Amino acid sequence: MKHLMEIYEEEPFNFEMVFNEYRKYAERHSSMQMFDRQVVMKAFEHLVALELVRPIDGSGTKTQKEYRLMTLLVDPSQLSEALQKYSGCPTEIKHWAQRAVLG
Repeated sequence: MKHLMEIYEEEPFNFEMVFNEYRKYAERHSSMQMFDRQVVMKAFEHLVALELVRPIDGSGTKTQKEYRLMTLLVDPSQLSEALQKYSGCPTEIKHWAQRAVLG
């Protein structure tokens, strides 16, 4: 989500966009475990429940949850800082969060 916010200049994103970014990264790094779509969706829903992301105003409840537009409620720098401090965070995720967005 952090990278999507940087790529699209803080425009809203949806689960499909997040999942595609995750899948591309996991495929490039064969040592990283690739989780099933349903597992990633459950994690995404958990971030919504924690109020780290939320649907944007006007994003109708009739829209499938995979395509509902969302916004990140924390600053990307806060996210990076939290991941660096979390000792249980896999190294691949820390590197992903710190890497520059490649155009």
